[in-house]
Amino acid sequence: MSDALAPPTLPPLEGWVRVDDATDRPFELGPVSVVARTVVYEDAAIRERVPATADGPWRFLFASRLEIRPHTPPSKALTKLVGKRASAGFESRLGARGFSDVRRVESRTLRVRVGGGDETGSAGDGGTEAEADVVRYAATVELAGVELAADAYLAVTPVDGEFLLTGGAYPREVRGGDAETAAALREVIEPERFREELFRVIRRVG
Repeated sequence: MSDALAPPTLPPLEGWVRVDDATDRPFELGPVSVVARTVVYEDAAIRERVPATADGPWRFLFASRLEIRPHTPPSKALTKLVGKRASAGFESRLGARGFSDVRRVESRTLRVRVGGGDETGSAGDGGTEAEADVVRYAATVELAGVELAADAYLAVTPVDGEFLLTGGAYPREVRGGDAETAAALREVIEPERFREELFRVIRRVG
């Protein structure tokens, strides 16, 4: 069977650049396999405002479309299993990007409108209402001798026999380090805006 799978669609992302688009099989459950199409974006605009020494992939977001093969009707058990595997994968992704001391802080559900927009800004058919399980993590990331506290979120949304995973991480505050670099970073860190932009994607991915 072909692994061809449409990428998830996201709302317009001004100042972001796509750095990865890949299809893989993240895990198998006996005769059942999971195929995932994942796109990853990094904040390119913010890099123009920080010292070159602090130019790192420390604000990113991703979205994945997961398809269960053969088709399996959604269930609480399957959703729980996918969520567990997705959390482990997300924590590994954070570690690969230099985030450390990753801690699960809280979880909640969120009403979202799946497919409510795409990268061209088209509203499409208005999307479909669904419920996402959202987990918030706290983490630490270091750039050019400056330690930053960071927030990260992962959303798992079952819809139409598939699963949509959406997540990302961003710096929340400067904890300390090289004074000049720390001052420059404080000027560009806007945690409320960062969070709003990430949740706009979570609410509109399709």
